[in-house]
Amino acid sequence: MLIFATVGHTTLAEDQIRKIVLAGADVIRYNFAYRNISENIELVCTAQRIIEELNSSAQILIDFPLNKIRLGDFDIKIFAVRENQELILKSAPFSPNCHEYIPVDTQLLGQKVYVDQTITIGDGEISMQVIEILNTDTIKVKILNNGVINYIKTFNCKYRISEEVILKLYDETLEKISMIGPDKIAISFINFETNEKIKQLILSKNIQPKVIIKIEYGINESELEKICLDNFYNAILIDRGELGINEPFEKLGYYQDLIIKTAKKFNKRVIVSTQILESTIYNYIPSRSDINDLTEIIRSGVDGIMFCMETSSSIRPAYPISVAKKIILEIQSHKKI
Repeated sequence: MLIFATVGHTTLAEDQIRKIVLAGADVIRYNFAYRNISENIELVCTAQRIIEELNSSAQILIDFPLNKIRLGDFDIKIFAVRENQELILKSAPFSPNCHEYIPVDTQLLGQKVYVDQTITIGDGEISMQVIEILNTDTIKVKILNNGVINYIKTFNCKYRISEEVILKLYDETLEKISMIGPDKIAISFINFETNEKIKQLILSKNIQPKVIIKIEYGINESELEKICLDNFYNAILIDRGELGINEPFEKLGYYQDLIIKTAKKFNKRVIVSTQILESTIYNYIPSRSDINDLTEIIRSGVDGIMFCMETSSSIRPAYPISVAKKIILEIQSHKKI
């Protein structure tokens, strides 16, 4: 089973990359939704150099952005909120004071949401309800649960980006990464027509990476079968983070089971992503739910797991990798179970 490890804001330093590689990560993932392309290319080149120096077989995955709406930046980076608190959100790349307003890095925010809409942040850590549209750029919301808001996290308001913008973004990104030759790239499944255009863009460039297609919205069996039969895609990635916010959360288990069974039916590789062992960010012993979740993932016969927060937002990114290896080896040693 392949282990994908995401590099993030706490693990960008060379010593952390070395720890991730030495811990046994098979694939190092860079999410191009963060930072600009030039910065990401520089980071990828550093990782490639470290992999070569360590004589490792680890590969590089570039995860393509979908130009999602994100929060802007703010000095404190983490802003604590409480249930029923009312806050102002405003179109802006930065806010000097989140009590004054929280920045959302998009234009015309007031036109992209509606009153009584529930919006989530990140993978659903914080939920909020729109209570008033103040103007075309500013809204008032009520926080629905205690927690913290992190800077530049996704702002999930279900606003769909146009095909024209998506294709332009993919074209520009593909052109610039051609110089570094990533081993793998991950692209979103949008619809068959748009994805065919993305496929032609990839084929037109001077790169030949293995392509992973991400399932981020609900999908039916016939659509899955069509994807599985397309040899252009090396693997299917179940993006549980996106599925859990783009669809009713109670359907996540159904979609995961459907995608795995359909992929195995057509001998298509399948990877499960998001919240695999998040409890190891803070705990030495993983939560029992994390252990059981990973156990069931292994027993379902998937080909890989992808760590996100576990290795991107932790001061000990090698630890979840070592924990996963222990669980994988234990389950594989009892094949009859």
